[in-house]
Amino acid sequence: MQRRNRRLDRPRERVLEVAWELLVEKGLADLTLAELGRRVDTSASHLLYYFGSKDELLLEVLRWSETQLWTRWQRILAEESDPVERIRRFCALYLPPRAKDPRWLLWMEIWPRVLRLEVLREAHAGLDERWRVSLAGLLVDAGVADAGPLARRICALLDGLSVALTLDEAGLTIKEACDHAMALLPSETRALD
Repeated sequence: MQRRNRRLDRPRERVLEVAWELLVEKGLADLTLAELGRRVDTSASHLLYYFGSKDELLLEVLRWSETQLWTRWQRILAEESDPVERIRRFCALYLPPRAKDPRWLLWMEIWPRVLRLEVLREAHAGLDERWRVSLAGLLVDAGVADAGPLARRICALLDGLSVALTLDEAGLTIKEACDHAMALLPSETRALD
């Protein structure tokens, strides 16, 4: 049976939502364009026409996920005024909420692909930079000198801890991971906590 290339309402958004659902349901290895096409009632070739490749589809799903997370982050910033608590909440939001977290599985899949695809490299750098710049701003608000390098160090630590949490490393909790990141703050800043 041949699929119709049916026009969808909010086609891009619908495809990304369904791709996310598939990712949660089946995992990244089983997220195929054929299955995605079946779920949105179109063909894999139609999806390729719109997204270019599975790599670019994964990137779009990651961007979609990051946009949702960024919206949550903006709400937290509006709620919380204490600079050190903002840093702690940044760390907690940055980390995966559970083992096998789909967002982090996507990041882990994108990282090796970044090495060979320029379009992924540029997008990856932009997504990473947005979080680092936000954290650097928080660090400045907390009175930390040389906030840029410290933001890079904290984000790198959070990336590594996120992998461990995603892979369900025994004994590691989100609180402990946040504590590791907060330990990188200068002692006078930690004293405000």
